[in-house]
Amino acid sequence: MYELVVFVHVASVLAFMLAHGVHVVAMWAFRGEPDPERALTFFNDLPNVTWVRILLFVAVGTGVLAGFMGSWWTSGWIWTSLAVLVAIWVAMWRYGGSFIGLVEEAATASIAARTEESANPGSQAAYDAARRSWQPIGMSVVGFGGLAVILWLMMFKPF
Repeated sequence: MYELVVFVHVASVLAFMLAHGVHVVAMWAFRGEPDPERALTFFNDLPNVTWVRILLFVAVGTGVLAGFMGSWWTSGWIWTSLAVLVAIWVAMWRYGGSFIGLVEEAATASIAARTEESANPGSQAAYDAARRSWQPIGMSVVGFGGLAVILWLMMFKPF
């Protein structure tokens, strides 16, 4: 039964990464999209965040269950893995989601300024500044680096 739980854990992590990867690709595409109208179309193609959250919940739940089944809760690596996961989640919640909102708001303002008779050139500059934010780079480093640390901890169980 333990092997089945670990299998579901790993499969749900992979499914989460696949579903969430679409958000990452869109985030990086924002950086290179000079047209705010086209940037807004990215939002139509993003998967529902509910599925991403459900997959994360299944991954965490099966990880906790596997921890009990394998008697890993006395080991430091599982607690460190959870701490790294919480740190990733806090960083993504604080900075990752705000980037998409920032770009969406700046793109909408830029489009609105284009349609007005007295177009505000500052709106396009604000959009350009928003899409060139550090957040996609930082969040990619946090996400990939954090998952690499968790994978290392799970595979090698150093303490």
